[in-house]
Amino acid sequence: MKIITTYTTVFLVIVATIITLMSFSQSPEKKIIGQWNELSWEYERVNKVGDTNNKEITDDVKKIIGQHLLIHEAETWQFLSNGKLLLKAGSTERLVDWKIKGRGNILQLKYDDNVIENYNLTELGSNTMILNFDSEIQARGIAKLTFEKS
Repeated sequence: MKIITTYTTVFLVIVATIITLMSFSQSPEKKIIGQWNELSWEYERVNKVGDTNNKEITDDVKKIIGQHLLIHEAETWQFLSNGKLLLKAGSTERLVDWKIKGRGNILQLKYDDNVIENYNLTELGSNTMILNFDSEIQARGIAKLTFEKS
């Protein structure tokens, strides 16, 4: 009988600890709110000859990839609490809908013309956000967009 009580107590302590930790963590929907500046585009898998350490994407490659994405030139992303995302590139601004899907690992952007883009939300820290998307372009690989919160 003493063993059952011990196991029950340990189980309840573990469950209480997990629930407490989860209640203190901030949801991705709240954590993403604010202005994020694009730091870099790079590929995690690159098939090219020569310098294997340089994974930065040139502006020409961004334009090729951008033919399949609508926001490839956005330098600043401002996530608003009402589910809107303001994309700023120079003097150009665009407003789209956003939401976090899945288990908090997919960022979905929906444009006015019902075009939907899904990004893997690889990392969402207090100052860093990393988004990934698969590219079926000649450069092949998984593109990684890194942002810093301002």
